[in-house]
Amino acid sequence: MAGGNGFAGARGAAMRPWMRLAPFAVFLFILPFPGTVALRLLALAVGVAACAWVWHKDGFPHVPASYALLLWTGCALLSLAAAIDPAYSLGEIKNEIGYAMAAYLGFITLTRTRANANFFLAALILGSLALAAIAFWEHFASNSAYWNERGLAGGSGSYSTYLLALLPALLWAGCVLPHKQRWSLVTGLIALQLVVAALAGQRAFWLVFALQALLALYLLRARGFITISAPRLRAIGVAAVILSAIAIAGAAVKRDTIAWSQDPRITTWPAVSARILEHPLAGKGFGREIMKKAYPDLLSQEYPAVWHAHNLFLNYGMSLGVPGVIAIALVFFMLLRKFWELSRAEDRIIAMAGICGVLLVTGVVVRNLTNDFFQRDLALLFWSIAGMLLGYAQHAQQASRAPNTAPSSR
Repeated sequence: MAGGNGFAGARGAAMRPWMRLAPFAVFLFILPFPGTVALRLLALAVGVAACAWVWHKDGFPHVPASYALLLWTGCALLSLAAAIDPAYSLGEIKNEIGYAMAAYLGFITLTRTRANANFFLAALILGSLALAAIAFWEHFASNSAYWNERGLAGGSGSYSTYLLALLPALLWAGCVLPHKQRWSLVTGLIALQLVVAALAGQRAFWLVFALQALLALYLLRARGFITISAPRLRAIGVAAVILSAIAIAGAAVKRDTIAWSQDPRITTWPAVSARILEHPLAGKGFGREIMKKAYPDLLSQEYPAVWHAHNLFLNYGMSLGVPGVIAIALVFFMLLRKFWELSRAEDRIIAMAGICGVLLVTGVVVRNLTNDFFQRDLALLFWSIAGMLLGYAQHAQQASRAPNTAPSSR
């Protein structure tokens, strides 16, 4: 019996790391699916509980951009003093900062080795494949050329924004996954998602994707991942711009969209900016619905969908004033600077994590200049992937400095 108990104890110890990772893996898998809020929050809570055990054992991890994050949180809390709807704003702080930071800290804590990263990336990839399958099924089953905005795959704007965060993670998977054909797998996954993006018909996606692709080519060449001559690089860049322009034109025809100059989102921006400057130091409370609550006269009867500014920074200006705009801009800048620094690392997996982090931040920020999807599931995805990249890099750098670290730990 003693021997049996010893075997069971050893087996339990071996299973313990995977048990810690499982809640966040489930979280990543279900995150993009509409209607999974309760399940995703349950997975997040269980994952944070697992992190608490790690923090008790190993201490609290270093948190990149911590001062900027504290400033962001402080501005949000201070906005409650002048909030037009304090209960709403407090709930939004819980959702958009509290849960987001739980995911960020959790993935920093638990992405300790290459095996951990593989586990999380596998969950992310499986979730993306399931979502793509649903999108294809809904498209071809509907006999319509238009995206099903109320379907199980989510709206076209949400899906295309999801892809701009997913694609950098897929690029990192090309370095991290253990399979010999991992680059072929990653190339196929990216191609598949670009087909779905074409079905979604979002013009902004192709503009941002072209920027990400050009930036990726530059960084991969500059950091020695690919060897390509400057003329060929320029030719590829021109081809990427042309293909994106064709995709944008196709999306405009498919969705019968209006010209950029007549877009009601853009024509609203001067009035929104003027309202921000009326009270530059204090907004009307944290949350994307503040324009609808505080400035109903800015809403358009002709375009009821324009109930917020459709610009992340203008929404923050109305919510938190100019200090809030500075705070969220500083958060993105500090993350971008950290990822840029990591992209220069000698370790290729760490360097690729840095490159993918640069693409992640750039893609999410630029995409949200003409909309504001930096909330709920899409914000959680951003913070989860950022935490995963930074967590792996941080632990790998610590392991490389430790004198007796086994090579297999990474």
